[in-house]
Formats: sequence, C-alpha cells, structure tokens
Amino acid sequence: MVKKQTTEVGKGYMVRKPLAMRMQNQKWLLVMLIPGTLWYILFKFLPMLGLGLAFTDYGFRAKVSFVGFENFRRLLSSMIFWKAFKNTIILSFANILFYFPIPIIVALLMNELRSLKSQRVIQFIIYIPYFFSWVVIGSIFVNLLSPTAGPVNAVIKAFGGEPVYFMASVSHFRTVLISSYIWRQMGYGTVIYVAALTTVEPQLYEAATIDGAGEWAKLWYVTLPSIRSTIVMMLLLNLSHVLLIFEQVLVMYNAAVYDVADVLQTYVYREGVLSGDIGYSIAVGMFTSIISLTLVLSTNKMSSKFLDEPIL
Repeated sequence: MVKKQTTEVGKGYMVRKPLAMRMQNQKWLLVMLIPGTLWYILFKFLPMLGLGLAFTDYGFRAKVSFVGFENFRRLLSSMIFWKAFKNTIILSFANILFYFPIPIIVALLMNELRSLKSQRVIQFIIYIPYFFSWVVIGSIFVNLLSPTAGPVNAVIKAFGGEPVYFMASVSHFRTVLISSYIWRQMGYGTVIYVAALTTVEPQLYEAATIDGAGEWAKLWYVTLPSIRSTIVMMLLLNLSHVLLIFEQVLVMYNAAVYDVADVLQTYVYREGVLSGDIGYSIAVGMFTSIISLTLVLSTNKMSSKFLDEPIL
C-alpha cells in the first residue's frame, strides 16, 4: 500500500491533503520557481514550435515551401558539416576527458586540509573564473598568448625560442580551448564535489581505520563510493551539452583555425544568422539535439547497468 500524506493521526488510514492546501503550504517555494520556469518556457520550450521549419526552405524566399527531408539530406552530404561534427566530438570529449577528473582531485585534496580558512581561500581563488563570461576569458587568453606582448611568449623567447601565435595556430588552438575550459569550469565542479564530501559519514572512516585500511584504501573504498551518485550526475550534465559547445569557440576562433575549431553550433550560427538559411540551420540544430539526447540516455542506461544508480 502506498502511504499518503495525512491530515489526521491515529484513525488507521491515511488521507491525502487537498492539492490547494498543499500548494498553500508550499506557496513561497512555488513563487521561487516562477523565474526559472518562465526562463525555460521562453527559451527552451517555445523555440521548439519552430522545429517544423527544418522541413521547409524558410529563409530563402518570401513564400515558404515544404521540402521534406531535403535539409537533412543536404547536411548529411555536406563536407563542412561533417568537419564541424568531427571538431565538435574531438573538442567536447577532450574537454570531458581532461577536465572531468580535475575537480574531483582538487576537491579530495582540499578535503585533506585541516585549516578551514585555507580551504575557503583556495575555493574562492579557483571559483572566480567561473563568473567570467567567455568574452572576458577569450580576452585574457588572447593577451596572455599574444606573440608580441604576451607573458607566455616572453618566457619562450627568454629561453631562446621563437614566439608562437597560439590563437592562429592549427596545432595549438585546440589545446588553448581545452585549457581555457578547464580553467573556467574547474571551480564550479570543485565546489559541488566539496559539498558532496561533507555528506560522507565519519563512522565509515572510523570503521575503515579499525579494519586497518590506509589512506588510499579509505579513498578507494569509502570516499569515492560515497560520492558516486554525484560523479555520475556531473558526468550526465557534461554529456547533456557535449555537442552544444558554442560561446567559447565563437569568441576565440578565427578563419585561420576553422579546420580544427569550427563546431556544429558555430556552423549553425553562420548558416542561420549570417547566411539566412534558417530552415537548414534548424535541421542541423535538430540533428545535434537528437545526438545529445542519445548520449545522455545511453550514459544513464550504462549507469543503471554497471553502477546500479540511474540519475534520470
């Protein structure tokens, strides 16, 4: 029998409170939900009404005509699309591969600090970049890596090397993107894992100590399993926008590095906003969203199978 919320006690049965009463009890929580709900409705759900334009030639002519799957056939046969798709996969998964373990490691190291003041100072320093927009981050890296006045090239020249134009170098630009992503996002992930570590029961460490476990054994058998659900949740959140990388690339790339930096979202931006081919750009965006959804559902399925802990 499913237990229900009750308004009376001791009568041997459970009575569900009326919906109006429950909403009255939680009215301030519901009020706090309004801004976020409106944002999702305006910018996430209402735009879905335009998905039908992916099957039209909207953007080219005053009179819109239905073209069926022509836009999808066009994108699947486009070399530029597949190059953007390849770059998106490489950059997104490189970001996850190199970024994902770092906040966990930093949080574990901070958890070992005995000084609460030191923890707060370090957390503050690494969390600041997360509040910078990608425009600011891009400007910082452009100045740091400038071939004429940047401190990085100053060090290279001091050791007898030739200055490198990192922002226009095909062989270096992806490294710049990945490094900037790690620097900006690291603090956000660290804060979440530090919060998760505070929920680990101290009795588990005491029991492990009695059993003769060392520090590494405690880490492997107590700490990491205790925050496993948080790790899986963060992995899903990263995978949910794995193909949606846009602002970072848009503000940092240039024509010299299109071959290694042009991604699906910048391709959509050029085709839709700059070229006016709205129907085709919507088709590319729809294709990208379907692949992203598939990745998230697949990861959740694997989490259920191998970790016995689904998130969705």
